[in-house]
Amino acid sequence: MRGIALFGRWTAQVRQEPLERWKQFLVDRGVQLWVEETFADAWTKVRGEAVTEFTFQSRAELSGIQMAFVIGGDGAFLDAARVVAPLDIPLVGVHAGRLGFLTEIPQENLLAVTQAILAGQYGVESRTLLAITTEPEVFQSHEAFALNEVAFSKAVTGEMILVDVYLNGELVNTYWADGVIVSTPTGSTAYSLACGGPILTPACRNFILTPIAPHSLTVRSLVLPDDGVLTATFRSRTGQVQIALDGRSVTVPDTTAVALRKAPIVLKVVKLAEYSYFRTLRDRLSWGVDRREGR
Repeated sequence: MRGIALFGRWTAQVRQEPLERWKQFLVDRGVQLWVEETFADAWTKVRGEAVTEFTFQSRAELSGIQMAFVIGGDGAFLDAARVVAPLDIPLVGVHAGRLGFLTEIPQENLLAVTQAILAGQYGVESRTLLAITTEPEVFQSHEAFALNEVAFSKAVTGEMILVDVYLNGELVNTYWADGVIVSTPTGSTAYSLACGGPILTPACRNFILTPIAPHSLTVRSLVLPDDGVLTATFRSRTGQVQIALDGRSVTVPDTTAVALRKAPIVLKVVKLAEYSYFRTLRDRLSWGVDRREGR
């Protein structure tokens, strides 16, 4: 492996010592480390001297990279995924956030995990991405996809919007609500879960349609096949709605036409045998914990 890219958000949870040992390990083995410029600046400020001369700002600078690491929480992981997915570069998530379903690896295990990866002891899991098309065009084509979800919501606090959702041209429902979330299996533990949606394992071939604060108690999440096309139209008193891709939001006229489908690309996520999706769920959600017994 000739080149590794490092993404991240430097927060109080990031520990310098494991990063320094990891960086030296890569140098000793002749692996060139490219660090995202904003993260490199923060790291340099902490250590008092430049981390590396190899920094990057954009996707175009990563042509020689074989693998990417990201340190932080789920927000940092989503940022990195948006860059590396179109390049077909596998991504490793290192946890240095709060909850963090996407970043599985503890910082103290970073070196051991990298040793295993360099020895070829890893697998790659493909994560579905959700592509969006709008008329008129709202998002740049090379970033018009989401790993977690696409959310349609009210643009003004206090109002309600109507969202007509269709699957392959057939009306699913008219939602009177604060909005609607269309989630991937990866995103089932994110915004959709907070709004009462189900959890899907990453290998599921489905999307989840979850209303946000619906004005009907009988409206619930729907699990839909991911091989169809979802379209949506909107009605709003203010004439505006908000569209968000993994938190990247824009306000648009409610006349904007929207179509969602499974993206032609996937995100490759590095998986190691000792890390389990179900263990992550148990750890993050405290499943199996009996607080009455103090454990």
